[in-house]
Amino acid sequence: MGIKSFIKQVFTIAVGCFISLLSLFYIVLFVFSKLTATDIREVASNSVLSFNMEGRVVEKMPNGLFRSNKGTVNFKKVTKAIHEATNDNRIRAIYLDLSYLYSGWATLEEIREALLAFKAQGKTIIAYGDNFTQKSYYLASVADEIILNPSGFLAFKGLSATIDFYTKLFEHISIRPIIFRIGACKDAVEPFCLTKMSEESKNQTKAYLDSMYDHFLTKVGSARSIAVSVLKAHANNLSAVLPNDALRANLITKVGYATDAKSLLKEKLKSPSFINYNHYTTSESASNSDNQIAVVIAEGEIVDGSSGIGYIGARDFIKTIKAIREDSNIKAVVLRIHSPGGSVAASDIIWKAIEELKAVKPVVASMSNVAASGGYYIAAPCNYIFAQPTTITGSIGIFGMLFDPTALMHKIGIYRDVVKTAPSADFLEPRVSCSEQESRFIYKMLQQGYDDFLRKVANGRGLHLASVEKLAGGRVYTGAMAQSNGLVDALGGLEAAIAKAAALAQLTHKYSVCYLPRPKTKLEQLLNYTSGNIKMEVLHSLVQEYPILNHYQLLSKPCGVQAILPYTIHVD
Repeated sequence: MGIKSFIKQVFTIAVGCFISLLSLFYIVLFVFSKLTATDIREVASNSVLSFNMEGRVVEKMPNGLFRSNKGTVNFKKVTKAIHEATNDNRIRAIYLDLSYLYSGWATLEEIREALLAFKAQGKTIIAYGDNFTQKSYYLASVADEIILNPSGFLAFKGLSATIDFYTKLFEHISIRPIIFRIGACKDAVEPFCLTKMSEESKNQTKAYLDSMYDHFLTKVGSARSIAVSVLKAHANNLSAVLPNDALRANLITKVGYATDAKSLLKEKLKSPSFINYNHYTTSESASNSDNQIAVVIAEGEIVDGSSGIGYIGARDFIKTIKAIREDSNIKAVVLRIHSPGGSVAASDIIWKAIEELKAVKPVVASMSNVAASGGYYIAAPCNYIFAQPTTITGSIGIFGMLFDPTALMHKIGIYRDVVKTAPSADFLEPRVSCSEQESRFIYKMLQQGYDDFLRKVANGRGLHLASVEKLAGGRVYTGAMAQSNGLVDALGGLEAAIAKAAALAQLTHKYSVCYLPRPKTKLEQLLNYTSGNIKMEVLHSLVQEYPILNHYQLLSKPCGVQAILPYTIHVD
């Protein structure tokens, strides 16, 4: 075979490979475009907007490359659909399937407010549940008709806050926590040193639980025309849990199935069309308006470095803030916070970025389910703070924690020795304990951080330092309690915060709203995917199921001075 023939064959093979790779690339682009496409359907007149609220309500949809969004409910899309349907004459009713809904109380409050606005237009709401938790029933209570499955139940039983304690576990595995804390109620470390709640912790938990419960009963009583005292009696005696008992108590209107609920709608509206809310609203697109309000989503624990699923990374956050500062089209900012706090250093870096942003553009904080400790730290510099009555906030305090694994290492046959050029050269490394000098240093560092936290809250809120000291010490409040003590300006949700930001920016003409940081497309995720992304996704999934992993992951960092909410609080 001649050299020309050989070169021709090589060239032919190379061209073939190039064409194949190019074709594969376009196929991948096509597949990903289909994955991200939203199927928006034509809305007929006399339509029912249908919500199957199955899963966990989230502010920021997980967009991992290999993650499914099954089991998550997009808070932004749900509220947007309800708001649009309120003024859409084609939508006559809403159908809610609330059988398997999981959510925080504050996000439920915002969805409920949107439903009430829809109902105020003379439109119909029908709710169905295989079962109702108190949270799902809180939404259902605004409906004209509430249908409960004959085999189901309504868990109307009062609120509880349950804490897990790991002290004995650490004793069994021979790891000794070394604890440093500032503030009488800074009890984030209690799960690692006690086997039950301290009196201070129990008292503050009861205070915010009572506040949430009173709000819940008042709102449900108003919606169902039932006295609060009667509702309390039902909860105390479990006398409205079974379907027929709930019907007699007027907490539901019918015992039946999902088909019965839809039949009611067909009777009321005479053969309506049903449209799923996912097919009714479009996803957010980039706006070219020269009058924009940016909503910055800050959801998760506050950490140093990069953001990830369930984490607010200080480095990525300040990049977002810098881009907003330099964008002349963005006239005001709403900081939407759903965070229990985290690293003091990272919280302080974010605080500084917001303080600098506030100098050029108004910034309004909108607290979601939780905005506590470090979450409150980053809200403090904002021009105005909104919270829902059931938001968990406050927890102004910090702590530090080290873990001594020496006993465990000896049990499994590991010993270590060290040569030092100074007495504390191995300080913060795993070893027996801290010396008295090192302990004094840690307490000094914590006290400085705590004093700085107090000053920043006092300056941001326009309060005297002595007043903030009385509110601090790690004490936890609901949004309603925080409004009365001055830590929050007003009660309201995201829409109220956006309206306030527009007013502060003096936007008298029409403005648009953009959400940042913008979620990455599937293609961007594919191009940027690393093993680190996989680890983040796996860890976030595990943390949701096993909160102890989150405690350990945050508290065991060598630089781990933390401003974080006491415990993982679940109020049900």
